Amino acid sequence: MKWRHIIPAALVSLLAALPASGQPLTRFVTGSSPGAGVDTLTRILAEAMAPLLNRNIIVENKPGAAYNIAADHVAKSAADGNTVLVTFNAHPLAGLLTPVSYDPVNDFRAIGFIGTTPYLIVANPGLPGKDLKEVIALANDQKRALNFGSIGNGTPQHLMLERLKAQTASDILMVHYKSGSAVLTDTIAGHVDFSLLTISTAGDQVKSGRLKALAVTSAERLPDFPDAPAIAELGYEGFITDGWYAMLLPAQTPDSVVKQYNEALNKALAQPDVQQRIAAVGAAATPGTPGEVDQRIRDDAAMWRRVVEDNDIRPE
Repeated sequence: MKWRHIIPAALVSLLAALPASGQPLTRFVTGSSPGAGVDTLTRILAEAMAPLLNRNIIVENKPGAAYNIAADHVAKSAADGNTVLVTFNAHPLAGLLTPVSYDPVNDFRAIGFIGTTPYLIVANPGLPGKDLKEVIALANDQKRALNFGSIGNGTPQHLMLERLKAQTASDILMVHYKSGSAVLTDTIAGHVDFSLLTISTAGDQVKSGRLKALAVTSAERLPDFPDAPAIAELGYEGFITDGWYAMLLPAQTPDSVVKQYNEALNKALAQPDVQQRIAAVGAAATPGTPGEVDQRIRDDAAMWRRVVEDNDIRPE
């Protein structure tokens, strides 16, 4: 073995991970597993924003507990701008069904939106029925329970399907996983009947025929999935039309730091190559203000609390 070739490469990797002189080391923290949708977006933004912020940025994955481990870590980090949470619309639900030691509304300050994406309701191709309405009708006629794979207890996917279950009087059994990639794998394998995933997670598998799309949660059908009806076409009500991704800081972060991050994020999202890379994972870049995200988090938290109470949803 030629160690003289291995050691220099190792040293290069080590030096690359260290902050350059005068540049702080910043962590973009995500509850996503490596390679999953939120992780991919985090890495795109870490690369694009580092030169704009004059910072060295590394991505830190803290998956598990329905993304609460990552959020808890950032909520309790120093408010110095060196720890950023990259999250999505599961964030406002924290604490609704499972106790957490942080407040998703009051323990954070928003930087801005990253992007939005519709959801795909997908199934193993062997599941009877061409769309969601037909799948549920056939299962009800046969008095057969359907297994739904969710990305965790108390996540938007879980609560959206609980609401569907109440609307259709269907027997839908929730199977909770730690990540979207795990749900995807078991849906393809037929271990669960169907699931609700982002385009970045499931889109390629639908196009390849390993999954079939039963519906989309957008207001209209999507050009890339023309055979999947918009869920409103099927007569179901109360489904959010998109998921969102955003960047957050600890609540006590100074205004000046928030402003610096928001400007860098929006500049990054205006870059054509960044827009293209975000589109490649099934999302649309959505620049904006911190206040828009803060308001959306408050509104979503209130909305999901009503869903939990109205449908008497309990921890599982």
